[in-house]
Amino acid sequence: MRSRRLAVVAVLLLCLAGGKADLVAEILGKLQSRYEAIQDIQGEFTQTSLVASLGREDVSSGNVIVQRPGRMLWKYEEPEARVVLLDRETVQIYTPGDGQLQIVPIASGAISPTALGFLLGGAVLRDAFRASRITELGREEIGLKLIPREDAGFEYLELWLEPSSYQLRESVVTDLFGNRTRVRFHGVRENVGVGEEVFSITVPEDTEVIDLR
Repeated sequence: MRSRRLAVVAVLLLCLAGGKADLVAEILGKLQSRYEAIQDIQGEFTQTSLVASLGREDVSSGNVIVQRPGRMLWKYEEPEARVVLLDRETVQIYTPGDGQLQIVPIASGAISPTALGFLLGGAVLRDAFRASRITELGREEIGLKLIPREDAGFEYLELWLEPSSYQLRESVVTDLFGNRTRVRFHGVRENVGVGEEVFSITVPEDTEVIDLR
């Protein structure tokens, strides 16, 4: 009798595990479909970076614009101005306080399949990650923990989604050293139209340009 009960419990556990896997797959599918239908995204962000070895958190904020596929502009306003522009070929970083513009080429496949690669339109989540549900006390958003299937230079990624629309509200990347970068999005607008001129950086003539292409 006891062995029969154990067998029944085992079957129930397998069914529950299968149900959770199906739910996660459904969420990933809806999330992927949602963003594949989006051409551009604009919004504000707050970035909190934890440096594990120092036990220190750095907070910055600004605006972000994405044009899918392949273009993304981050304008940091606090605590210091900085512009980061990604296109299909380069990353440009302009720091007015240093009077410096750096231009670095992007090799094919160099952008890891984090939230960055996903928002740019270059990642299929179910292929790139092993996914599971996560929760936090008092938090109503849908949480997913995504572990890279291949070496990606980070430990795992969390995505927090608005339950009714599956809009991305927050991403958290934890690297191999325990450092965490949390990006919270606010005032997000989608498909409002973004001109090509947005994705350029104009700098003063005396700016030091470090071009590594």
